[in-house]
Amino acid sequence: MLKKIQRFGGAMFTPVLFFTFTGVVVGITGIFKNPQIMGSIANEGTGWWKFWQLIEEGG
Repeated sequence: MLKKIQRFGGAMFTPVLFFTFTGVVVGITGIFKNPQIMGSIANEGTGWWKFWQLIEEGG
């Protein structure tokens, strides 16, 4: 039984890391796409906004 639990824990380690990374990416893109924080560079349609939109869609 212990081996089954250890095997399951090992199998779940990688997906948990991926979900954490994805959450961080989406959070950072939300900050970089916010015009109140970044200024006019983050307005929708600018190159900055399009770049971070692409990163967010990948996340």
